[in-house]
Amino acid sequence: MNFRRLRLVSAALLGLALGAGTPDRWFDKPLSPRFVSYKIQAKLDWPQKALTGTETLSWRNPGTIAVEEVPLHLYLNAFKGPSSIYMKESGGHERGDAMGPERQAGSWGYCQLVSVKLDGHPLEGHAGEDETVWWVKLPRPVAPGETIAFDIAWNSRFPRVFARSGWAGGEDPAHSSFLMGAQWFPKVGVLMGSTWHCDAYHGNAEFFSDFGVYDVEINAPIGMRFASVGTGLDYKDPKSREPNDVWPDASDPKREIFKAHAEDVHDFSFAAKFAVAWNLEVGSYRGVEVRYYFEDEDRNMLPRLRKAVEAGLRWSGEWYYPYPYPVLTVVAPPSDASGADGMEYPTLITAGTPSFDPFGFRFAPEVTAVHEFGHQYFYGMLASNEVDEAWLDEGMNSWFTAKAMDQSYHALLESRRLYVPTDASEWAGYWANPSSDPLSRKGYQTETGNAYYVIAYAKPTMVLNQLEAMLGKPVMDDVMRAYAKEEAFKHVTRSDFKRIAERISGRDLTKFWQDFVEGTGVLDYTIARVGAVDVTEGGWMEKDGKMVFAAPQSASPGRTGSITLERKGDIREPITLWVRLENNDERRLQWDGEDRWITYRFDSPVKAAMLDPDGNYPMLKDRLHASYTQQPSRRGFQYWSQLVWGGLTGLLQSAGIG
Repeated sequence: MNFRRLRLVSAALLGLALGAGTPDRWFDKPLSPRFVSYKIQAKLDWPQKALTGTETLSWRNPGTIAVEEVPLHLYLNAFKGPSSIYMKESGGHERGDAMGPERQAGSWGYCQLVSVKLDGHPLEGHAGEDETVWWVKLPRPVAPGETIAFDIAWNSRFPRVFARSGWAGGEDPAHSSFLMGAQWFPKVGVLMGSTWHCDAYHGNAEFFSDFGVYDVEINAPIGMRFASVGTGLDYKDPKSREPNDVWPDASDPKREIFKAHAEDVHDFSFAAKFAVAWNLEVGSYRGVEVRYYFEDEDRNMLPRLRKAVEAGLRWSGEWYYPYPYPVLTVVAPPSDASGADGMEYPTLITAGTPSFDPFGFRFAPEVTAVHEFGHQYFYGMLASNEVDEAWLDEGMNSWFTAKAMDQSYHALLESRRLYVPTDASEWAGYWANPSSDPLSRKGYQTETGNAYYVIAYAKPTMVLNQLEAMLGKPVMDDVMRAYAKEEAFKHVTRSDFKRIAERISGRDLTKFWQDFVEGTGVLDYTIARVGAVDVTEGGWMEKDGKMVFAAPQSASPGRTGSITLERKGDIREPITLWVRLENNDERRLQWDGEDRWITYRFDSPVKAAMLDPDGNYPMLKDRLHASYTQQPSRRGFQYWSQLVWGGLTGLLQSAGIG
C-alpha cells in the first residue's frame, strides 16, 4: 500500500474528517485542566533548517495571585552562543554527544522573539536568567481564573543536533537529511500557587509545562514526511481530482501543509525527513495506533523495537491504567542523529536501534524503548517538575523500566550463563557515588554530571526497591497504582507520592523519607571481624593450702566464637544477623544499629554468617562484606560477568548514553 493511501486509511481509522483538517476532539471530557492552548503556524525553510512562526497562546491563570508578568521559554536560545547558561554548564557536551564545530554557524541555533501582542497591542518585556526565558509585561494584572490570549511571532533556527533538537545527515544544514524539532516554539512557564516555574535551560535539567490543546500547521516542501506529537497527517485536498495531490500551499505549488492535533499534553515536537528516504509502518496494539518511522538499515531490528514498545504498553496498562491517547509515534533516528535519540515527548518517543548486535544485548532498542515509553506516564501524564524533582520522572520511570524488562526479558543478555540484571546500571551508578546529593536537589545544582545521574536515575530506582521491600510487593503495587490514577494529568510532587504511599500502606514514612529521599546517608553494615578462642583451663591453682601447677588443657565447650558488626553508614535501621555455628546451631539476632559496632559471642565458633538474610534491604551496600564463611566462596563466571557488565552499563548511563 503506498504511503498516501496509508495516510487516508489511518485517518479514517481515527475518525478524521479530511476536509476539516485535524480532528476537532480526542476526548468527550478533558483529561487535564487545560490551562493552555496553542495554535501554531510555521513555515519551514528546509535548506537552512529554520522556520518562521506565529502562534496564538491562550493561557488561563491557574495560580492564587494576579500576575503582571508572564514568562516564556525560548529554549533554542540555549544554542545561540557560548555565553548561554546551558553552554556554560554543559560545555557543548550532553548524553554522550557533542555539538558541531564551534566556528560553523550551522552548529548553533536560536529562537528570535519578533513580537508579543495582547488584543492587538505590542507588549514589552525583559530577559530572565538568560535569553532562554523572556518575561512579558502585561498592561494590567490578570486575576486567578482569567484567560488571556497572546499573539506571538518568532523565528527559529535549529542547531546541529546534540541535545535533543536539531539537524543531522550532512556537513551543513543545506545538505542534511533529518530534523528533530524539539523545544522549538515560545512556551509559557508554569504558575503553581503564587510561584512561577520557568527556569532557564540548564545543562542538567529537562522541562516543565502546563497541559493543554495543540493545533499545529507546518508549511514544508512537498514530499516530506513528518512524525509528531498527536495525530498528524499530510492531508489530501478534498477538492482535488488527482488521487496523489496533497493539501497544497495556495501560494506555492512546491509546498504542502502538515497539520497535527493533540489534547491533554504539555509539549509538541516533530521529526521530519523526505518520505522517499524514510520508512513508516503502522500497527495497532491494545487499541492504540502505533506508528514506527525508521531507516532502511533499521528494518531487521524493527521486530525487537516493536516487542519492546508493546511490552511498555502492556505492563503500564496492567499495573497503572491503559494508555489513554489514540496514537503513539516511535521514531528511530538515523545513526548520525544520536543526539535526538532516547528522548520522550507526549505521544512520541525516539528509540534508535543498533545496526549490528551479535550478542543480543538488550540495552538498545529494548531498554531504551521501554524507558522512553514509560515516560508517557512518568513525565507525560504524571507531569512532575523535571527541573526541581527529576527523580519523580526519570527515577520512577527507571524503576518501571527495570520491572517491565524483568517481566518481558528477565535479563539484558539472552545467555543463561552471562546473567546481567536489567537494573545493573542503576545499582552500579548509585554505589559509584551514593552520597553527594539528596533526591530533593535541583538537577542543575548537583555536585557533578554523574551526581545528577545518580539522583535522577540510579538512587531513586534503589529507593523504590527499598520501599517495596519494606511494604511488600502487593502493597507497593497498590501504592503505585493509586499514585498513577489519582495524580494523572496533574503536576505531582514528592509530597503527593509520600501522602499516597502512607495512606495506602497505613505506615508513617517520615523516617524513610528523611533517610532515603531527603538525606545523603547510605545503609552500610558489614561483618567486621569473626573470631574464635580456645577454651582451656589449668595453670597455678591452690590445693590444700599449697599452689599446684597443672598444664593448661582444653575445657568444655572447647572453642567459643565471636562476630563483630559495624555500621559504616549514617542510616540507622534494625538489621538481622543469621549465623551458623560449628556445632550446627543456627541463630537469628536483631541489632538495632544505633551504635557504630556490636560484638556477639557464642559457645561455638562461627561457621557462616549473613546480614539481612531475608533481603529486606536492597540498598544495603557491599553484600560481599555483609556475609562470611569459613571456606572462601568460589566466584563463578556468572558473578564476575554481572560485576563487569553492571559497571560497564553504569558508566554508559552516567555518560548519558541511553
